[in-house]
Amino acid sequence: MPVIKGLLDDLWQKKVLSTEDKDSVMENQTSKVDKARCLIDMVMGKGDRASQMMVDSLMDRDGELWFSLGLIPSPDVLRGQDLSDKQLLRVAETLGQEWEQAAIHLKLNITDLDTIKAERQWNVSMQKLKMLVLWKNRSPRGEATAQHLLRSLEDLQDLSRDARQILEDMMKE
Repeated sequence: MPVIKGLLDDLWQKKVLSTEDKDSVMENQTSKVDKARCLIDMVMGKGDRASQMMVDSLMDRDGELWFSLGLIPSPDVLRGQDLSDKQLLRVAETLGQEWEQAAIHLKLNITDLDTIKAERQWNVSMQKLKMLVLWKNRSPRGEATAQHLLRSLEDLQDLSRDARQILEDMMKE
């Protein structure tokens, strides 16, 4: 029952289900099996997107059940693990003079660069780290990965071999 109630809440918050839909599942069905069946039928009737939202929600709430049912996560769930600040520090340490150009490739603007430099006037290593952390914070969850970072910097001619190598190694981890 906690999983069913949780799924109902998740789907209601995502506006897949209305309050009436939630009440119908909980009040008009007597057994857990009937409630689950009613919920599944209701969501399936709302289309593929709604069904995938329920599958993803089930994965978060009860990974064991999700796995035993053989369900497939959405592409959003399959995205990579964001780089940690410690990993970003390792990358920052390999960047040289090209770090400001790297910032532009990462869609930061001149104002961002000016702010970073002003905050960390004398510590260039921390400026580089701050630049990468800002990129990570602006990236959608699951897209601040080594692969995305390397892809964003691939046109940067001056990117050091060390930086490329570290990112490639992180992609293998």
